[in-house]
Amino acid sequence: MLHYCRNYLIALTAGSACLLFSPLTALATGILPPGAPNAALVNAGRRIFFNETFDGNGRTCGTCHPATNNFTIDPKFIATLPADDPLFVAERPEPNPLSEHFENPRLMRGAGLIKENTNGFAAPETDFTMRSVPHLNALRVSLLAPTGGNDGTTLPPDQRTGWSGDGAPVAPDAPLAPHGTLRDFSLGAIIQHLTKSLHREPGVDFRLPTDYELDALEAYMLSLGRQEEYDDFHTIHMKDPRAERGRLNYLGVGVAGTLNCNACHFNGGANTDPNFDFPATVTPPAFELSNRSFAPRVEELVDQPGDVIDSSGNPFDDGFGHGTSLFNVPTVIEAADSGPFFHANQIDTVEGLVAFYSSQRHLRNGQVLPPIVGLNGAQVANVGAFLRVLNADENVRSAITLIGQAEQIYKRRDRKTNLRIAVSEIDDALEVLQGGNLHYSDAIPVLKKARRLARYPVTMSRAKRLLASVRPMLIERPH
Repeated sequence: MLHYCRNYLIALTAGSACLLFSPLTALATGILPPGAPNAALVNAGRRIFFNETFDGNGRTCGTCHPATNNFTIDPKFIATLPADDPLFVAERPEPNPLSEHFENPRLMRGAGLIKENTNGFAAPETDFTMRSVPHLNALRVSLLAPTGGNDGTTLPPDQRTGWSGDGAPVAPDAPLAPHGTLRDFSLGAIIQHLTKSLHREPGVDFRLPTDYELDALEAYMLSLGRQEEYDDFHTIHMKDPRAERGRLNYLGVGVAGTLNCNACHFNGGANTDPNFDFPATVTPPAFELSNRSFAPRVEELVDQPGDVIDSSGNPFDDGFGHGTSLFNVPTVIEAADSGPFFHANQIDTVEGLVAFYSSQRHLRNGQVLPPIVGLNGAQVANVGAFLRVLNADENVRSAITLIGQAEQIYKRRDRKTNLRIAVSEIDDALEVLQGGNLHYSDAIPVLKKARRLARYPVTMSRAKRLLASVRPMLIERPH
């Protein structure tokens, strides 16, 4: 089986770069109108993503990456699913070849964790990690791997597709291993998560995707979320004073020490600040605009949710490769509504996420590590407010784009699909702002009205105009 997969991977990865870097201007997560660039391929990829089971266990890509939940799953979302949802294939009654060693239902339902055999499938019973599902937004601006492998990784990935960068595995120790591209991720996900049994035999437990299907899936995933880097954090100003102070704290103003948030999450993205002089104590070094891997050692925290729920089923995650503890830097523009956070859902709130970097890290082995960034408690709240407003602004931008696409779509069903996702984006904006007690007197009332109007085609244009008025309430941008 693995020999078959290796040969298939060689054939499909050789030409992957030409599609990845082709022009694509889709800006949202819905169905593209016919006149949009690359619409046919992106829309085909969307159909495959949400409908195609690849003759496997009933799951699709969208089972773990639903469009209306920020392309991720969490305990709150999982609790809304019916008992026969394909996510729960490991819980089906016997005879069930996936009832053991395929998933851990306690950790899935309690912490949103999925079992991953990141080091290959030779010993799925013992060699595994438990990981959260990364959202897929802004992949186009977060895939760039550093040149020369100089961030400590000794194997591919050629692209940074999430968490430790190993993506979904396909014999990573093979002489002709996958390149760690987004295409490899799609293939590996099918083999890892859509199989009918742990034998994972192509043609029996699932069918392998065609080249066209891989092209379409890649095009669709690259169309999700932001297609370019966010605004320069030095030139924007937040209308809320707490969020504005959080912007300055994020950039290092008033912060103890030299390291700041912007160094590793440049302008809220996944890439490092090319102009930041990292101290010698930060290893591996970072000095270019790319998505680098670091070792914050969050997987070693004592009392993390996976341990509290099922410590025996939550083994140590050694990061990329073997024993490196290296994990990708994710974007933070999309952070506030896509938690829980880190690669095993260790922390629930965006303020807790910031606090991790500014607090002592108590590890499983009894070691206590110093804070990474010198924020005090008030500054943690400020940066949290800043991240919430950034997230809400991106939600509003996405909702405007979705409604604009719906206005150009003639099929009623497709139009409603875009409006449904637009409403979920507005819901996210409301949730993240209300969670931080932000913009109650201006943006939130307008968002609520826009939400009501966005549900119906007859009033969607009015909703779009209201949403356009919200962004200046949140952020002042240079003209």
